[in-house]
Amino acid sequence: MDFLLNAVVVVVGLGTAGFLAFHKALRTSSLWRATLTPLASIMGSGFLVSAPLMAAIVGGLAPAAMAVLLVVAYGIGAVVRFNIRHGEPVFAGDDDESPPGEGDHRHTRGHEAGSRPYWRRETVTVAIRLEQISHVILAAAYVVSVTYYLGLLSSFLLEGLAVDGQVAQRALTTAVLALITGIGMGKGLRALEGVERYAIALNLGLIAALLVALGIFDGEALANGSFALPAIPNDAGSTDNLRRLMGLLIVVQGFETSRFLGDEHSADERVRSMRIAQLGSAAVYVVFLSLAMGLMADGIPSASVTAIVDLVAPVAVVLPVFLVVAAVGSQFSAAVADDAGCSGLLASSAGRWLSGRMAFLLTGAAAITLNWFADVLEVLSYASRAFAVYYALQCLIAVSLAVTRREARGRWWMVGLAGGMGLVAAGVAIFGIPAEG
Repeated sequence: MDFLLNAVVVVVGLGTAGFLAFHKALRTSSLWRATLTPLASIMGSGFLVSAPLMAAIVGGLAPAAMAVLLVVAYGIGAVVRFNIRHGEPVFAGDDDESPPGEGDHRHTRGHEAGSRPYWRRETVTVAIRLEQISHVILAAAYVVSVTYYLGLLSSFLLEGLAVDGQVAQRALTTAVLALITGIGMGKGLRALEGVERYAIALNLGLIAALLVALGIFDGEALANGSFALPAIPNDAGSTDNLRRLMGLLIVVQGFETSRFLGDEHSADERVRSMRIAQLGSAAVYVVFLSLAMGLMADGIPSASVTAIVDLVAPVAVVLPVFLVVAAVGSQFSAAVADDAGCSGLLASSAGRWLSGRMAFLLTGAAAITLNWFADVLEVLSYASRAFAVYYALQCLIAVSLAVTRREARGRWWMVGLAGGMGLVAAGVAIFGIPAEG
């Protein structure tokens, strides 16, 4: 049975990875390429540590708690998608909702013929300013996250090679950053999407193998009556634990990267790809946490990649190797996704003053500088709050757009959704704390 299980795990893992990487329909699909960036970012290094993190806070209720986080993330994603459809024409000045330029006779307060009411124009102006502020906040958060992902990757690889030392870790991180920056500058977003395609295909293939192995393991445990869930901690409902759960919104962050792929993908394609990425990753997260609970009935490991690798070792011999590769692949693909998102954000914000290739250079240079001269772990907590602030600002922008754009479908529904999600995001930014405490 052990040999058969390991064989099944290998076939599922490599078969799924090969299909996603080389199937012609996916390889030539623009929608799939657009989906890769948000999917890679959502399924970053947080995936493998999500189970022990959630279990440590709420025990066997972890799948339900993760489902709540995913619903919140999807709600915020709906707000961002609304802004893609209805905000981008305004921000680009290609829409009659845009405020008139200096010297335009429509700017006169008393002039209403052929123009929107004054209060509508002023509301749109506020939305544009909020969008500009949110770009600055998000760009800084992306630089930190890219550096963090690749720092983890370097640490993990060097640990496996028994190489110790901060200088070696930072040097390897710099080399990987330089590689990603070089690809982005030389070939642009399309080339980075090609890198992402293979990285995320391998990562998803190994995750599929993990889910199959855990499903078989739990099925056998149910059949022989040994299956059990981790106990719910006595302090599961405490204020601190609620704040830790709020802080875990960062685990499912990344869907907003679709917002900044406009040079290669249409608004409709980015909206569809973000929805696919969010729904697909949500299904994987809930299934993974549900299946992983049976491994932690006797004790919850620390929230590290190596801990989850040790935890699955009894399930199948090949799983630890698969998870090592998945850990490296997830960190690399998430870093590439956030690098592409940051570069796209900078290029779209600066307009003609900053080309896409120079945006990749600027992102890479900032990440390399941070890698050598800052404590990334310390800065990461601020980056997590920055993402939440960005989401709160996007919600404010959506409210202002919904109020001013009469033709927007469901605009009053969006006012309610964006208002609620904005309060949640602001709460995360103010009260959320790292899950490790």
